[in-house]
Amino acid sequence: MKLVKIITLLISLTAVLHTSGQDISDFTAQHYTSDNGLPQNSVMQLRKDKNGFVWMTTQGGLVRFDGTHFATYNLRNIPQLVTNRIIELGHTGDSSIYFKDTSFKVISFDQNNQPYVLHPRLRNTSVILRSLNDQVDVIKNLIPADRRAVESLFGTFAADSKYYQVGAPGDGFLCVGDIFVMYLHQKKLRFRKTFDTATLAYDKAGMLDNSMYFVEPNGHILRIDSTGKESTVVTRIAGGGIIDFGKDAHLYQQGKRLFLRNAYTFYELRADESKELICKPILKTEDIGDITSYLNIPESGIQVVGTHTNGVYIFRKKQFKTVGIPGTSNNFYSQHLYKNNGILTDHGAILTTGTITGDPFPLFSRAGILVDRDGNVWLHRASRYVEQHSPDLKLIRKFYLDIPFGKFAQTADGTIWLNSSSGKLGKIDGDSIRWLNLPPKQAQTFFPANNTEFWTSDGKGLFLTNVAKLTSREIPGTAGKEVRAYYLDKRKTLWAGTYGQGFYAVRNGKATALPLDRNGYLLAVHTFLEDRKGFLWMTTNHGLFKCKVQDLYDFLDGKARSVFYYYYDKSNGFANNEFNGGCDPPSVAFPDGKFSFPSMEGLVQVYPDSVIDILPNSRILIDQFVVDGKQQPFSSDLRLPPSFNRIEVTLASPYFGLPENQYLEYNIKGLDDEWYPLNSNLTITLNRLSYGNYALQVRKKAGFGRNNVNLLVKNLTVNPFWYQTWYAILFAVCLLAFSFYVVVKLRYHYLTQRKRQLEAQVLERTRQLEYSNKLKEKITLLLAHDLQSPLHFLNLLSDHVTAALDKERFEDVRNGTAEIKKAATNIHAFVKEINLWTKSQQEGFFLSKRPFPFDGLADELREFFKEMLLLKNNTLEFVNPGNWELFTNREILKAVIRNLIDNSNKYTTGGHIRVELDKLDEKHLRLSVSDNGRGMSPADLSKINRRIENVLTTEGIEQSGRLGYQIIIDFVARLECELEVNSMVGQGTTVTISGLLQGQPNTTDAILTDTAPTDFTTL
Repeated sequence: MKLVKIITLLISLTAVLHTSGQDISDFTAQHYTSDNGLPQNSVMQLRKDKNGFVWMTTQGGLVRFDGTHFATYNLRNIPQLVTNRIIELGHTGDSSIYFKDTSFKVISFDQNNQPYVLHPRLRNTSVILRSLNDQVDVIKNLIPADRRAVESLFGTFAADSKYYQVGAPGDGFLCVGDIFVMYLHQKKLRFRKTFDTATLAYDKAGMLDNSMYFVEPNGHILRIDSTGKESTVVTRIAGGGIIDFGKDAHLYQQGKRLFLRNAYTFYELRADESKELICKPILKTEDIGDITSYLNIPESGIQVVGTHTNGVYIFRKKQFKTVGIPGTSNNFYSQHLYKNNGILTDHGAILTTGTITGDPFPLFSRAGILVDRDGNVWLHRASRYVEQHSPDLKLIRKFYLDIPFGKFAQTADGTIWLNSSSGKLGKIDGDSIRWLNLPPKQAQTFFPANNTEFWTSDGKGLFLTNVAKLTSREIPGTAGKEVRAYYLDKRKTLWAGTYGQGFYAVRNGKATALPLDRNGYLLAVHTFLEDRKGFLWMTTNHGLFKCKVQDLYDFLDGKARSVFYYYYDKSNGFANNEFNGGCDPPSVAFPDGKFSFPSMEGLVQVYPDSVIDILPNSRILIDQFVVDGKQQPFSSDLRLPPSFNRIEVTLASPYFGLPENQYLEYNIKGLDDEWYPLNSNLTITLNRLSYGNYALQVRKKAGFGRNNVNLLVKNLTVNPFWYQTWYAILFAVCLLAFSFYVVVKLRYHYLTQRKRQLEAQVLERTRQLEYSNKLKEKITLLLAHDLQSPLHFLNLLSDHVTAALDKERFEDVRNGTAEIKKAATNIHAFVKEINLWTKSQQEGFFLSKRPFPFDGLADELREFFKEMLLLKNNTLEFVNPGNWELFTNREILKAVIRNLIDNSNKYTTGGHIRVELDKLDEKHLRLSVSDNGRGMSPADLSKINRRIENVLTTEGIEQSGRLGYQIIIDFVARLECELEVNSMVGQGTTVTISGLLQGQPNTTDAILTDTAPTDFTTL
C-alpha cells in the first residue's frame, strides 16, 4: 500500500485550551484516499471486528483494512448488494461485521468469507442481529400496548432509529428520529421523552455507564439515566478545569466507551462519582477536512479518523522523544548519566533545568566520558590531554597523552582505566598514566570484568585479559570479530556487539552467535540495555530493536530455533533511523527507568516500561481459496480433483505496526519440510500436486516467548485418477501378485532343480577334494618310504660296482650295472605309474579310450616281468581264448595289470601267475589275475574290500595302507569297471576286473570314440 504522507503532529492543549498543562502525545499519520487504496473518499463509519480488521463504509462499497492492504466489497464481488452505497455498519453477536445498503438489506460474511443475507430488509436498527438464527426485535419484544405506542412513532423517522442495550437483550434506550428517546425494561416502555429540537442525530448521542448523553443545540451535554432523570453535565479536562465544548461537539460510541470531538481535538469521556464528565484529551489533528467517524484501538495506540471527502487517517502514537542541544549538530556519540537526572554529552550537558554549553565543551568527538564514584568527570577535549573535572565541571588536573585517546572505565576498587584508540590499555597512577605491556592493539575496546580481568578486543577477536599477569586468552568463536559493545547481565553472561558480524553471548568460556533479524540490521549492534521487564534493547545503523532476554537464553539452551525481535523506526518518534556506536557509554539508563540512545539527529529517549508494542498476534486467516479460477469453500478440509492445474490461496493477518515486525512463512506438509517466506501480497500459488494428503501450514511469531507462534493449518486432499484408486491398485496388485506367483513358482522349480544339481556337484567336488587331499598326503608319505629302499640299494650297488672296477673284477661290474639298470627300470615304471595316477586325480581329467589288441599288451608285460619272475621262480601265463580286443585306455589298464602281476610275484614263490581275458556278456569282457601264492589275511582282504566300496572317497584311503592297491582301485574306477578281490591264506589270490568294453575288430588305433574338451587333461 502506497503511503501518501507521514504527518508529524505536535500537540499541546495549553496552546488552545484552558487546562492545567495536560500534554497530548505526538502521532504519526498515514493518509489514505482513492489514490492509494480506497474506492471512494467518503468514509462514514468505522468498526473493528473480532479478527482485528478495520472496516469502513463508503459510497463506493464496504472496505476492509488490515494495516497494509485494502479490500473492497461492492457490486463486483457481492451479488446481494443493490447499490455500492453502504449506510450502516455493525457487529453481530461474535463481533463479526454486518452492513446494510440503501435497500435496507443486511449482509454479513460466513466462515468461508462469502457474503450472505443476514436480514432481507431492516429499516430500523432496533433489531439485535446476533446471527442468522439469533435475532431479537426490540420493539416486537414489547407488550402489545407499548409495542403499538412505539410503532406509531415510525414511518417518517424509521431509518433514524438507534438502540442502546443495557443489561439483557431488549432492555435499554431506544432513540427514534431526532426528538424521541425512551427506555425499555422487561418488555415494557418505562418512559419516553420528546425534545423540542433535533437532538438525537447519530453523532450527537451516546451511552456511558448505562446513561445516555446528548449534545444539545446550545452546546451543553445532557444526561438521562435509566429512571428518566435529566441533568446537565459539567465537563472537566482530566487534571484541569471546566471546559465548554459548544454546539460543534460530536459523540462517537465504541462499545461501552464514549468519545467526544470538539473541532480537531478528541477526548475519551469518563463519568466520575459526582457524575461529571472527565474529558481526557487523546488526539489533536490539523485541519484534515470534515470528520465523520472515529475509531480508537487502545491495545495498539492507534486511532482512525474518517472524513467526508478526504479519505481516512491512521494515527499511531509516538512513544519516543528526541532531545538535543540548540546550536549544535545534535549528532551525539558518548553520553553519561550526570547528577542522577542529567546527561553529559560531547556537545554539552542536558539537565532538567536546561543545557550547559561552553567550557569544557565541546569534547573530542567519539571520546569516552566517565563520571566516577565521587562524582568527578573524566573527559577528553584536546588531542593531547585527558582531564579530570569536579562534579560542577571545574578542572582538577590533566594528563598528557602521546597517542589518540579511546575511553574510560572504573573498576570496583576505584581505579580509573583508559585505553588508546590504537589498542593500548593503561590506568591512572598518581599524576600520570601507566600503560601496560600488552600485545599491540590488544585493547582497541575494553570492558572490566573485575579488578584484574578485562574483556578486550583488537578488532579481530574477543579476549579475556588479565592485567595482573599480563596474559590474554582468546574466546573461542570470536576470531575475526570486531567487538565494540559490551553488556554483562545478572547471570554473568557477556553480550558482545560487533560491527558487521552480529552479536554474541559469551558464557562457559565460549561465544555463541545469536540469530539476526530478517533484514540483517542486527549485524551492527551499538549498545545493550536491559529494562525492568527483562527486555534487551539494541541500537543499530537502521533503527532500534528489543527482545526478551529469556528468549535469547532459550535459543542458547536449544529450546527455541528463533528469537522474536521487535523493531522501531523513526515513525515511533525519533528523527533518524541511524543510531551511533563506537563510543562509550553508548547509552544511558536513568534511575527512573528512562533510556537514552545517541543518534545522528539527537538523543532518543524512552520510558521502556510504558511503551505499547503493536504485537503481530492476530489470527492468520484464509481470504480466498481459488482452484483453477474458481473460489472454493475453505471452512472445512478441502478435496481437490486430480486434474486441477493451479491453486491460489490469499491470506490475511491484520497488523497495524511496522511490517518488519510481522513475518509470515508457509509450508506444504506432505510435499517438503521447507518453510518459505510469504510474499507482500500474502498469496500462495501452488501448481499441480500429485494425489495424496497435504497440509497447508502458515505461521508467524506472535510476539515474545519461545512458543508464542500463531499457526494456520488447512488440510488438503488431492483425489487420485481412476488408475490411482485403491480398487485399481488392488486389481493391479492382485494381477501382479498372481504373475509374481507364477514366476516364482517356475523360478522355484528351476532353482530347486538347480539347487539339487549344485548340491550334488558341491558334494562330489567336496568328496573329490577331501579324497585328493588325503590321497596326496598318503602319496607323500609312501613315496618317501617306497623310494627310500630302491635308492639306498642303488647307492650301495654303485659303491660295489666302483670297488669292483677298482679291483678290475669286470664280471662283478657287469653284474652290478645290470642290477642298476633293473632297479632304475623299476623305479622309472613306478614313477611313471605315479605320474599317471596323479594326472587322473586332477580336476577336469578326461580319459580317452581307444581300441587295442590285448595280446600286444600281454607281450609287453611278459617282457617287463621276465627277469622278476625268474628271481621268484614264478611263471606267468596270459590267456585270451577269443583273441579279443579291448576298448579302453591302454595305459591305465596296463598300469592296473602291471600292479596286479607285481603283487602276485611279490607274494608268490615257485608258483604260477595267470592273466585271463574272457567274455562277461555280449558287450563286456572280464579280466582276472590269479596266483597260487600265500594269499591274504582276512584283515588285509577286508581293508581292500572297504577301499573298493569307498572308491574315490576319503573313507577309501588308509594312511597305513600301501599305495599299490590304492592305484589299482582308483584306476579301475576311472575305467568305469568293477573290481573284485578273492583270497585265502595259503591258496592264493584272484583279482577280477569286470565291465571292460570289447573293441571292434576293424577299428584302427587312430580312431577315438570320444573327444575331450579343450580345457581337460587327457590321457
